[in-house]
Amino acid sequence: MALEAPSKDENKKRRRLKENSVYGNYKSYYGYRVDHSLSEEPRMKVMKKEWFEDKDCLDIGCNQGFMTISIAMKFFCRSMVGIDIDQNLVERAKRNLQRIAATKSAITSLEPCEAESSKGTESLELSKDQPTLKGTDLIESVKFRKENVLEKLQPCSPEYDTILCLSVTKWIHLNWGDSGLIALFAKMWHLLRPGGILVLEPQPWVSYQRKRRVSERAAANFKDILMKPCYFPEILLDKIGFRHMENATNNLQGSVVGFNRPIFVFRK
Repeated sequence: MALEAPSKDENKKRRRLKENSVYGNYKSYYGYRVDHSLSEEPRMKVMKKEWFEDKDCLDIGCNQGFMTISIAMKFFCRSMVGIDIDQNLVERAKRNLQRIAATKSAITSLEPCEAESSKGTESLELSKDQPTLKGTDLIESVKFRKENVLEKLQPCSPEYDTILCLSVTKWIHLNWGDSGLIALFAKMWHLLRPGGILVLEPQPWVSYQRKRRVSERAAANFKDILMKPCYFPEILLDKIGFRHMENATNNLQGSVVGFNRPIFVFRK
């Protein structure tokens, strides 16, 4: 039996979703990235306490803030700022923060603030035996704001000990090309204090190929990209000025197909 073609309304809805997510600003990102049977985001197992404890941290492209809040709670950041280009996602992140902090004095789990964002699950629980920040401390240490990281490139002074840039580079690359990517790398280097670290999770080239038609601008930029993800370590070390790199993982257990990506740690 032949399959029915999508209706006009369905096609309009799909186009609208694509148009609204040209920066990777998906509202249900965690819902389809994480294996629903897991109680913790797989990337949390890669993160090390010494990267965050008593550190000033920045999370670029924080989405709804689940990773941002999880890291701040579990590793006792001195401060954690999450930024995202999408105002709606920033508002959701703020509501998540308020809801989590109000749950109890020692938070042990993260839950989505809206049912529509939890197809399957977006629960990112921390171990019951794992000490975490108290609710009042969490509110004081974690902040979210709307920001395009490529704006206000100069002047740029060192403010952070650790910067997270997880599954963001593809969207910078597709929307602003090679020059935008270099600007991102340079800004992160300038924002880090001496000895600071960048935790980078780049998307693979095949992921670019799948998303190159998300907008006309992305399609045009895709054709001109020369700095493919395989060259990122060389660019960050030889061109930008980071001193050292380690590959934190090549295998994220629990990530769904397409999200098992390496995470690199660069030290300034």
